[in-house]
Amino acid sequence: MSNAGETPWKVPGKWSLSPYGFEPEVRADWKVPAKVTIHDVTLRDGEQTPGVVFRKDEKLKIAHALEDMGVLRIEGGMVAVSDEDFDALATMAREMKTAEVCGFCRARRDDIDRAIKAKLHWAIMEITALDPVIKSIWGSREKAAEDIVGLTKYAKANGLKVCFFLMESARAPLDMIRQLIVPVVEEGKADTVAIVDTRGSSYPQGFAWQIAQVKKMVNVPIEVHCHNNWGLSTANTLAGISAGAEIAHTCINGLGGNGPLDEIIMGIEAFLRAPTGVKTVGFRELSAMVKGFSGPAGAEWYKPFTGSLTSQVEVGIATRQMWDRRNEHGYGRAELLNYEIVGGKAIDIVLGKKSGRYSIMLKSWELGLAEPSEAQSTAMMSQIKRISEDNKRLVTEEEFRKIYAEVMSSQG
Repeated sequence: MSNAGETPWKVPGKWSLSPYGFEPEVRADWKVPAKVTIHDVTLRDGEQTPGVVFRKDEKLKIAHALEDMGVLRIEGGMVAVSDEDFDALATMAREMKTAEVCGFCRARRDDIDRAIKAKLHWAIMEITALDPVIKSIWGSREKAAEDIVGLTKYAKANGLKVCFFLMESARAPLDMIRQLIVPVVEEGKADTVAIVDTRGSSYPQGFAWQIAQVKKMVNVPIEVHCHNNWGLSTANTLAGISAGAEIAHTCINGLGGNGPLDEIIMGIEAFLRAPTGVKTVGFRELSAMVKGFSGPAGAEWYKPFTGSLTSQVEVGIATRQMWDRRNEHGYGRAELLNYEIVGGKAIDIVLGKKSGRYSIMLKSWELGLAEPSEAQSTAMMSQIKRISEDNKRLVTEEEFRKIYAEVMSSQG
């Protein structure tokens, strides 16, 4: 029963909204689920903000705070970044009582093995849904789907739930999405599929339409993961939920250019009138705690167009494709949004805890240095990660040049 004076757009003591978004004609085609599950990515995608480093104790404090607020799924990190991150994931999985802990995995058996070893609840199994990447790694969409089916079966047989996470799927052709997700769901028995707007390139109505098409392909819950390059991460997430997606990805303070936890939850509860089970009264305290851990780099929040972090790339998972396109302007990423048109750099390779082998190769190439071998890159990466973790910051160019010279001299 409604309280006196309550309407769909006005809840006394909470909010009073414009009534026009509640017109039956506006909401006629909506398929909002009865409840929306919140999947928070702060400890993985949020930490991918260049220069942000969360230590184990900080990750655990954030995870416990999220659980206390009622968040049901927590993405604790990448299973393969570092031993400390792996230990944090395993500890999180032991300590969480109501929240499920998820580990971000590349489509590789060794990553799945680490998720199993950590006794995680979920493997977020990632693949980039772009033909050049798929052909570079697998040769064809069919081979990619076949391998993912096998990995999904293996993960499921070892007690993991699996989210099939399609990076770049907001820009992928529907026939590609169908070719990948149908076998992984029907044969591999993946539990959910995540449609990912990696570059923040969607418009709400278009994203809602895409989610509606994906819902017709498979009979499992759909997750939406939206970035804020064009300032539309919250709007696109709400659009995806209005089209029937059941799980919303969020990030405290919008770190990493992700959809902000507070905006998305308030939007779902107020505009879509769907419960999330999250206690919103804790938003400000949680935001302040994470600001304290993320430091000045995190405080910029990836503001679209003018934030100084928007064109920086630290995370290694993004650099394989960039290496293949290193002779193109902005490593091929300027075609998505060339930040030079708003006064920035097309792309800026930076090095830190989340960097990988291709990050080292790209930075060396960028500085006109000889390409290091895999063993040399691994040795450099070890030192870079240690400096970044110890000091909670990026490695400077001067530090990298010194590391490069030492490793190339000793292993040349």
